[in-house]
Amino acid sequence: MKEYDHKKIETKWQKKWAADELYKTPDKVKGKENFYTLVEFPYPSGNLHLGHWYAFAVPDIYARFQRMTGKNVLFPMGFDAFGLPAENAAIKHNLDPRKWTDQNIEYMTRQLERMGASFDWARSLRTTDPDYYRWTQFFFTKFFENNLAYQKEATVNWCSSCQTVLANEQVINGECERCDTEVTQKEMKQWFLRISDYADRLADDLDNLDWPEPIKVAQKSWVGRQEGTQFSFQVTAETGEFADLEVFTTRPDTLYGVTYLAVAPEHELVSQLLAAEGPVKSSSKDADANGVFNGVKIKNYDKVEMYVAQAEAKTERERQENKEKTGVKLEGVVAVHPATGAEIPIFVADYVLSGYGTGAIMAVPAHDKRDFAFAEKYNITITPVVEGDADDKVFTGQGTIINSGKFDGLPSAAAAEKITKKFGQKETTYRLRDWSVGRQRYWGTPIPIVYDPDGKPHAVPEEYLPWELPDDVDHTPSGEPPLASSKKLKERTEKIFGTGWTPEVETMDTFIDSSWYFLRYIDPDNSEDFASQSARDTWMPVDFYSGGAEHTTMHLLYARFFYKALADLGFVDGEEPFKRRMNRGLILGPDGNKMSKSKGNVIDPDDQVEKVGGDSVRAYLAFIGPYNEEGTYPWDMGGIAGVRRFLERAWAMQSNLVDEPDESIEQKLHQTIKSVTEDTKALKFNTALSAMMEYVNEAKRKTTKEQFRVFLRLLAPFAPHITEELWHELGGEGSVHQQAWPEYDEKALVVEEVTIAVQVNGTVRGEIKISAKADEKEILAAAREEENVAKYLESNPEIRHIYVPSRLVNFVTRK
Repeated sequence: MKEYDHKKIETKWQKKWAADELYKTPDKVKGKENFYTLVEFPYPSGNLHLGHWYAFAVPDIYARFQRMTGKNVLFPMGFDAFGLPAENAAIKHNLDPRKWTDQNIEYMTRQLERMGASFDWARSLRTTDPDYYRWTQFFFTKFFENNLAYQKEATVNWCSSCQTVLANEQVINGECERCDTEVTQKEMKQWFLRISDYADRLADDLDNLDWPEPIKVAQKSWVGRQEGTQFSFQVTAETGEFADLEVFTTRPDTLYGVTYLAVAPEHELVSQLLAAEGPVKSSSKDADANGVFNGVKIKNYDKVEMYVAQAEAKTERERQENKEKTGVKLEGVVAVHPATGAEIPIFVADYVLSGYGTGAIMAVPAHDKRDFAFAEKYNITITPVVEGDADDKVFTGQGTIINSGKFDGLPSAAAAEKITKKFGQKETTYRLRDWSVGRQRYWGTPIPIVYDPDGKPHAVPEEYLPWELPDDVDHTPSGEPPLASSKKLKERTEKIFGTGWTPEVETMDTFIDSSWYFLRYIDPDNSEDFASQSARDTWMPVDFYSGGAEHTTMHLLYARFFYKALADLGFVDGEEPFKRRMNRGLILGPDGNKMSKSKGNVIDPDDQVEKVGGDSVRAYLAFIGPYNEEGTYPWDMGGIAGVRRFLERAWAMQSNLVDEPDESIEQKLHQTIKSVTEDTKALKFNTALSAMMEYVNEAKRKTTKEQFRVFLRLLAPFAPHITEELWHELGGEGSVHQQAWPEYDEKALVVEEVTIAVQVNGTVRGEIKISAKADEKEILAAAREEENVAKYLESNPEIRHIYVPSRLVNFVTRK
């Protein structure tokens, strides 16, 4: 038997598959159903890590399985190639980011080929190619023309390290999701997409999807739809009414318990009180520069101004985590309670966030813990209005209404309905905010907008797309978009549109690039359309999409919105882009921590491929835990060594084949086919491999050539190189990966006879073979008659017995 030389074998077959275009996928194959399998395409960082292998090599098992079961499988790969790392590397090394990106793509492509994944490289794409981002820009212009893309002055999330705006979804616990820098708030004009218009559909349409419940729950929570009531509180000064303050609550039954209002430091009321101009909704005279309305000056103007400045210097995370509630009373203005007519104070408080609800709350200290802490600190009245069992001073549940006039005695639900009808109106609020998409960096898709001499924005006409990224820029981040320094961009704009016209100098959030890439895979060479109607009819929606849990409320939410918006504009059909979505787990370092260069726990997959082979690496990653469940799995060097030994045992079976089939091995083979088939369908690759390991251990010297060929077809998706080599060593025709998936025979699964171990006082003294249909009485009788067992029982009378069905009998004796 020749040696299992994984280096030679894997290199040989990778070249052969590429030369034969084995995985090039036609749009249609007669008699085969199409099956679109998708993985999230990578950023070209320049070096694959084990996370990439886990993301791509393990779903490749599923793609290969579907192909062998008779599907025409599309399994493409590309590169999400715009973004900050390339730009930062270019700045650091004085390189062109395109050159850096292209070099990394070429290197990573070679690495991807080493994992033996069955990608259709003929459909590969890069988001940095003008042929690709032409269509990204086309979609943006259509969104702009249909009021789905717009500009406004807004408070945005600013990362001082990345020197750019971030979308809300890119702020994790108050930090930039890319660099972990604390995010601050900044006022600036910004481009947005109206994702909030799709909030209900993004939440409701999840119900019809074959997705795990945790993904649905996460997306619905991010949309954050709440049914409640909006109340209006009149805000008055000494000389009369000048504004209404809108508050939203999910507990209208507690209206009579409101003893103060609190507004976020960014709230319009606060900014108007501190501004030179009067409030927008005011019917009174303009204010002066000191914040005077109707002749009344804010009595603590300086204190309020200082507090607002201090609050703006804090991150949202700091404001949320600060246990001590702080605020400043707005002296000189009060709110009128809509039910009682009582005047109640208004505070500006940083525990109220502008991005939630209306940015103002009706505070009910007796029934909200944050409001209670604030009221105690500032000596504000606390009025209970719901009676119920409370473990502490604050009762947050529902109960019987008290101290609420004619509503006393009602249960909370009934009171909520009646109070809403009398004083407010039903409203629905959402956590989801419009998607901020402008970025103040260079390496991204240019926003295809130009401005006329009056500053009005216009979409770049389709005939000028792609609106290409110029190369005469200073990449150094300064807070100002690098494209502002491009003479070529300005000259191009004036040449096409006229003197005085100026270009937009921001680039798009790279999440826009990845919101539609799955559509380009299905028709990547089309120069007339992003994807033809025929291609869309053939491949969409995606049948199976595998990705990371970290993208559940970013990329996955954005892609669903994008597809729905395109459907509304008539560019695609249907409501959802992905039939089925599964999130994978996370591979940790050997120390149990997330892999990180700074922690010194990174495992280089190239090193592992060199030592034990790509088949061993991918099979180990499949074996490490269930792929269809979110979890964390530490890298175990002993575990990958065990997988390598399993492949070596499978390799050795070719030299120990027998001519006559063993009935028990034939039965074991059919049991293995059944287990592997069911587990692979369910993405339980770890238990599928366990079943194959059991088969090899039991059948390694009892398998026929034909049985071994069947086994190789089972193993092929998991270890494609070694199985291809063995298939050809055994004279198999064509590629093992083009063979049909084995089917099991139900009759062969029926067990006619079982072997049962017989113990005496816990020590095995013999075994019996008996019909699988025998009952316990028959089995015990046969066990007592077994020659060696009978000898022990003759001199040691039996006290009792233990019977484990189909496995063992244990006789307990006096000695």
